[in-house]
Parts: sequence; C-alpha cells; structure tokens
Amino acid sequence: MKKKAVIIFSIIIFCLTAGFFLLRNFLYTRKSLELTFDGAYYYSQTESDYGKWHYEKTYAGHEYYLYLPEKYRNDRKNESAKIPLIVVFHGSDEKGASLVKYGRKFITEEFQNKIYPEGAAVLVILSRINYFTDPHGTCLLIQNICIKNKCIDKTNIIGYGFSQGAKFVVELACAEPQLFRAVISGSGFYNITFRELVSVLPVQFYSAVSENDKGIFEQGAIVGKLCGRWCKNSYYKQYEQRWHFWVELEDKLSDGDKTVMDWLVKLVNE
Repeated sequence: MKKKAVIIFSIIIFCLTAGFFLLRNFLYTRKSLELTFDGAYYYSQTESDYGKWHYEKTYAGHEYYLYLPEKYRNDRKNESAKIPLIVVFHGSDEKGASLVKYGRKFITEEFQNKIYPEGAAVLVILSRINYFTDPHGTCLLIQNICIKNKCIDKTNIIGYGFSQGAKFVVELACAEPQLFRAVISGSGFYNITFRELVSVLPVQFYSAVSENDKGIFEQGAIVGKLCGRWCKNSYYKQYEQRWHFWVELEDKLSDGDKTVMDWLVKLVNE
C-alpha cells in the first residue's frame, strides 16, 4: 500500500508540474495579429512628403508621419523585407513637437544601422485631440498601415510613449495584446487590471518613472513593477530625481551596463 501511495503521489506531482509548464507556455506565447482592413483607416484624405517622412491623414481623422528606410520607399510592397516598426506616441499638447522630440531619435543613421540589418520603419501618430484616445481605432490604423506597407513585419512592432502617450501605449497593449512585441513607457501612469496583466504577459516592457514626478510616479510605479516582474523579458527602472522625462536609448535597463538600445536590438532580431 505504501508503494502504491508513493506511485500515485508521484503521478499527481508529475501531472501538476506538467500542467504548470503547459499553462505557463500558453500564457507567455504571443498570439498572431490578424490584419483587419478598414477603408476609413486605409485610404488617405490628405498626403504629402515632409523630408524623410511621409505624412497622411485618413478619413477616420487620424494623422501620422511614416518613415521607411530609403531602399523601401519605392518598394513598400516587398513582403520579404520584414523590417520592424517603431510606433511613437507623444505627450499631451505635443503634436507639433513629436517629430523633433521623439521621431528624430529613431531615424538617425546610427539607430537605423544598429537596430536591424535592413533598418526600421518609424510611425509617429498625432493625437486627434490634445491627447490619445480610442485604442481600437488606433490599432486599426496601425494594422492598415501594415497592409499598405508590406515591407513591415506585423509581428515585430514596438510601441514607444511619453507621459500621456506612455499611458496610452500601455492601454493599447492591454486592449490589443497581439499588436506590440514590446512597449517602452516613460513617465506613464496607466492603471492595469489583473486580467489585463495576464493578457500582456508575452509582451516585453521597459517602464521608467521618477520618484519626484508627483501624481505620475504613484500610478506609474505600480504598473511598471507589475509588468517588469511578470511580463516576458521586461524591465522597470525607478529614478529618484529625474522629474517628468521620456526614455532615451542610452538609458540603462537596471543597475547594469545594458541599455534600452541593447534590449531593443536583441528583441527585434530574435
């Protein structure tokens, strides 16, 4: 009887262990993003070139600037390219400054040469009012940009946000967990629920806030710690005296020497 009890106990432990690893694998596996066509987000009401950027306004009211590496500007239908996409969300009342303050860092020769062998696409979305709303509509916009520009790899999209844009990029990741491979949040303040946290476990996060950024830190620290602790290959960075700031590519991941740029290069090339 004793031997039989040991065997039964061993079987139960084995089943529980196997079940745990199967559940963990399921929760941490990214689902495929199925692109949805929507004419209001696909067709342009207005479009023009602005230096290295291509500006468009859709019939749904969204405005954006898109940068493609030079070799793909006339070859955007090249599905074999599979270049990553960086999506940038500015802070409140920053529509006019978003290209210079944030978009510029991702189109430098240094960044483009380092991030991926073929470079990366960069999308700067302008809020329809002074701040971002409508996660579903924004997701449709990004999907339809991917449909129009087949050189973009829909499985390799990184969201970058500052302040209200950082809050929104986390909200968007929670609303559409298949959209982003990774999220960079600087001075964000989204209140994540347990259900949302479970849904974004496969998404990689880098979140950073400052203790003297009152009103932002109290909320941002909570979501940053949760995502940094539980989400795949994620980091949370807390500063004492940095005020209200956006993430720079040379910022450190934690207390080591690895930077946000190092983390980005590794994840988009996996």
